Amino acid sequence: MKAKHFFIGVVGSVLACFSVLSLLLVAADPFFVLRGLEEGETSRFNSQRYQMAGLIRHQDYSAVVMGTSLVANYRASWFTEGLGEETLKITFPDGWITEFDTALRLAFRTHPELDRVYFCLDPNILRRPDSQRTVELPKYLYNLNPLDDVEYLLNAETYQEAMRNYLLRGTEEMLTLDEAYMWQGRYTFSKEWVLGHYFRPEVSETVLPDDAYLEAAEENLDVVCGWIEEHPDVQFTIWFPPYSMLYWDKATRQGIRDAVLTAVEYAAGRLLEYENVTVISFLNAQNVITDLENYTDHIHCSSAVTAWMTQKMLKGEWRIWPDVYHSQIDELRQFVANYDYDAIFDSPGGVT
Repeated sequence: MKAKHFFIGVVGSVLACFSVLSLLLVAADPFFVLRGLEEGETSRFNSQRYQMAGLIRHQDYSAVVMGTSLVANYRASWFTEGLGEETLKITFPDGWITEFDTALRLAFRTHPELDRVYFCLDPNILRRPDSQRTVELPKYLYNLNPLDDVEYLLNAETYQEAMRNYLLRGTEEMLTLDEAYMWQGRYTFSKEWVLGHYFRPEVSETVLPDDAYLEAAEENLDVVCGWIEEHPDVQFTIWFPPYSMLYWDKATRQGIRDAVLTAVEYAAGRLLEYENVTVISFLNAQNVITDLENYTDHIHCSSAVTAWMTQKMLKGEWRIWPDVYHSQIDELRQFVANYDYDAIFDSPGGVT
């Protein structure tokens, strides 16, 4: 009898412990596997690749704005207000096209009402082949098999994160979904800062041929165009972000500038073939890219700029058209090729 009572006591303790942990997870689900976030509810946002799967599944939306860390400094509410429909921000730092493919396909499977996609197509991700990918999404969170979610439920880190969420309620670390992953407030945006943290490369003796990135660009565009062709009733807006002149200084000195621009020109031309696609380019927004007060590094810009771009996109401005995109890209090509980069470093606040 004693052994039986002991066994029952152990089982009862385990069940009680599991019940407490389950209640904790319901109250503070750190990766949103069980549920999404209600309006005004807060959480810690510190792991996009794990947290996005749950947000994509559970949040209410019919539009998405998606991209790398360059999209992190946007607010979904800007698009919600401008479009008149709920919008979800999907962002992966240093993301790869195949990661966005996995995320967007999950969004379409779980939200058949999804009718608008805004996608930031960085030249940096456009030009790199997926074979070089060094990160991996947690596949068990992005598939539709609920059975393998046990990997999440039996993971000690899950409960550690849940406990942190619970204990940090009411602190500045807890943010609403609209504030998730924002750079504003966490990073400094100024010319002094960006120049102080920019390491100017030596001039390369090798200049890549113009077509050096075309194979990778074609591979990546095959994925993007797959979304467009499979969802002809969905309106896609694909935009190129405003890389600062420091990016073009770096690309020029590394001998990759013309190859990057050729890849961008190829992508624009291919995307413009579709009726359900709007292509927008801020690459040659000279008032933005020449003002380093807008940046925290050579490519990431402030919320003032991202808010401005949101308004322009919602109004359909800065659009590239089929009959003029070659000349628009050529204008950018001439501008970045002839720019006086040394003057950036010779001016007050510059570095040598």
